[in-house]
Amino acid sequence: MLDSHGRMIGINSQIESPSGASAGVGFAIPINIAKRIVPQLVRNGYVQRPKLGINPRDVESLSGQVRLPVSYGVLIWAVQPGGAAANAGLRGMVQTENGDVELGDIIIAIDGEKVSNNDDLLKILDKHQVGETVSVQVMRNGRSMTVTAKLMEAPQRRQGIRE
Repeated sequence: MLDSHGRMIGINSQIESPSGASAGVGFAIPINIAKRIVPQLVRNGYVQRPKLGINPRDVESLSGQVRLPVSYGVLIWAVQPGGAAANAGLRGMVQTENGDVELGDIIIAIDGEKVSNNDDLLKILDKHQVGETVSVQVMRNGRSMTVTAKLMEAPQRRQGIRE
């Protein structure tokens, strides 16, 4: 896909065409994303996606079910052992011996950029590379704190099996 000056601005990827012809609504991969992922595809055969290694839940979706110290962010439901979040000391939800549930950390910003929900989290992480270190601001027990986390590669899915 080219702009009116002949500069490449995207790579056409799909078209929604009721008639089956090359007319309809087109979809494209922005060139900034393509520039980042094409070298990875050539080198590795797949795209490396940086991850924190958490199971997230949007705070907004939980607001009617539990009282939280903030109205936005991403609650860490669970931390994957050996992942970036676990290595940084971030905490997921846990059940105490007496059956109570302690909330996990709530991510509210990464590198100073506000995280309102899981979509924001993914967009921010997508700006980074595997191996980079990010500053993660969380709410823990009603207090704000910041930790650094070294982003790791997401497990690859091969033939429907998670590694």
